[in-house]
Order: sequence, then structure tokens, then C-alpha cells
Amino acid sequence: MNDEDILHNLESLAGRLSVEVKYMNLDDEDVKIQSGTCNLKGKEVIIIDRRLSAKEKGSILSLHLRKYNTDDIFIPPLIRDRLNI
Repeated sequence: MNDEDILHNLESLAGRLSVEVKYMNLDDEDVKIQSGTCNLKGKEVIIIDRRLSAKEKGSILSLHLRKYNTDDIFIPPLIRDRLNI
């Protein structure tokens, strides 16, 4: 599975967990902005810098998806390994 496939599987998992994933340009000269999780109008959102590579996006997404309960969701073994759960 390549980095794009892994990212797609992680995005799919986020959808099944009702977590929205947004890719935005987080470049700002005045303030350092990093990818992360926020609650927007009662909905969990993971915002990721769209300028990152698929591998970096996947790493950030897997880091933030770890906190969700995935016991009742089928996750391919390679993706589950990425989540370290």
C-alpha cells in the first residue's frame, strides 16, 4: 500500500468516525499555525496543511485518529498498525 492509499484509508476511517478532515493552506507569516484537531460547531474536525506530502498528512491523521474508539470498526491491519492500536 502506498502513501496515497494509506491516506485514503485514514480519511475513510475518519468519515466512519464522523470526523471531518479539512486540508487548508496553513501558511501565515505572522502566526505559526500547525495541523490539529478542533471542535467546530459541535463537530470534530482535523485540519491538515494541504502543502504536506501524502506521507506527512497520513502521519498527522493517524496521530489524531488514535484517540477515537475503533473497536467495532473493521480497519485493515496495515492501517491499524499505523494507528498503533
